[in-house]
Amino acid sequence: MQNHSFEDQLTIHLESAEVSVAPGSSLVIPVALHNHGPEDGFFELAVRGIPSTWISMPAPTIRLAAGERRQVSLTIQPPLPPVGRAGRHQMVIRAASQARPEVAAEATCTLTVAALAVPGRIGLLLAATEFPAAPGESVAIPLVLFNQGLERDVVNLSVEGIPSSWVSASLASVPLFPGQQQEVTLTVQPPRSGQGGAGRHPFRILAASQAAPGQVAMAECILTIATFSRFAAELRPQRIEAGMPARITVENQGNVQQAFALTWQSPDDGLAFEPAPTQELRIAPGEVAMAEFSARPRSRPLFGGERVWPFTARVQAAEGEARNLNGEVVGKALIPSWVLPAVLVVILALACIAVLFTVLGNREGGATPEAPAVTATQGQEQPAPTEPPQEQPTEPPPQEQPTEPPPQEQPTEPPAEEPPEAGHLPAGPEEGGQPCAPLGAIMVLAPALVWGKKNRGKK
Repeated sequence: MQNHSFEDQLTIHLESAEVSVAPGSSLVIPVALHNHGPEDGFFELAVRGIPSTWISMPAPTIRLAAGERRQVSLTIQPPLPPVGRAGRHQMVIRAASQARPEVAAEATCTLTVAALAVPGRIGLLLAATEFPAAPGESVAIPLVLFNQGLERDVVNLSVEGIPSSWVSASLASVPLFPGQQQEVTLTVQPPRSGQGGAGRHPFRILAASQAAPGQVAMAECILTIATFSRFAAELRPQRIEAGMPARITVENQGNVQQAFALTWQSPDDGLAFEPAPTQELRIAPGEVAMAEFSARPRSRPLFGGERVWPFTARVQAAEGEARNLNGEVVGKALIPSWVLPAVLVVILALACIAVLFTVLGNREGGATPEAPAVTATQGQEQPAPTEPPQEQPTEPPPQEQPTEPPPQEQPTEPPAEEPPEAGHLPAGPEEGGQPCAPLGAIMVLAPALVWGKKNRGKK
């Protein structure tokens, strides 16, 4: 504390030469004024070294009678961070007479503005010890380092308790001369992910002296990370066979455990889901969970091909965010579309085969009795040389009629010319069934080829 006076007519007295206050808090400094002069007077108070917005007093002008001593309260209130910053200030309080400005007095003191002051060879001042931060955003931590030693020193800064990848400093190493102070800003940026869990995270700021390695100033702080909600959801596969399993994958990308409600819906309630159409997943920050389900149509058409039933899977977070995942269920009719054409082809093929065998049977059955009919019309008892002997077992052999003339008596009459004259066609194997065989084969193979071509076109 220092007192100054003009011819001892006015004095100012302070209780302490060093005072401290935290940003956002207020400090009352009692100031004692004593008028030693023989006359009454008005005296004005003023403060230098700190912003005037920090100061408040009952009145800037004080009337003191001759010989009067009075105590005045001076209130100092620095603002909250980030406007209010830590530091050490030389504050000067001055009182001067209005009538005679040369009659004045001054008192000086050191004002320390800090929420935390760490004394020692390396001093450290912090305007606050608790710092709120939103994930993905940065928070600035201003601090003041000062050298209270007798020699030049270099201060190394470090942080413990939170990942070093979150922290950056304007100066990692700070050179300081004796009595010098330097402000340094640390920047902390927690990631917007589950790694930076919500809540309070204690950490320490260390300031180590290079000149005296054992001298370390340590400040205990707390980083409070706000909560945030974010998630990702995926449906695999998006096109599902009826009755086959599918799954929904949910990743909690927030920094707090969350509950997710899963629901499935289909237009007109055309699909049945298993298990129940509502499930709940509780997922820790940064973790992934899956929910498996299956869906099948409640009713399928009797005939036809594939049919698609759309559905929507909804993932609802407890915080209010929601995602809709669209998918499809593919099902088939009870009787596939190819069955009816195949049945028709088979029926047609059987009909063609039946017709073919009927035609061939009639041709072969009518050729055998024509041979004896032709022989009877000629009136000849001798069998034709081309006919096998077993076809007419009832006729007597030629030796039993010796009186009959031999067959050589009529050599000029060819037996082959008589059947055409009677109007009968021969039933030889080369003419009997050959015209119908290709027609039957075509009737059998044509529908099968057409059906096979249709099936290949569908594939």
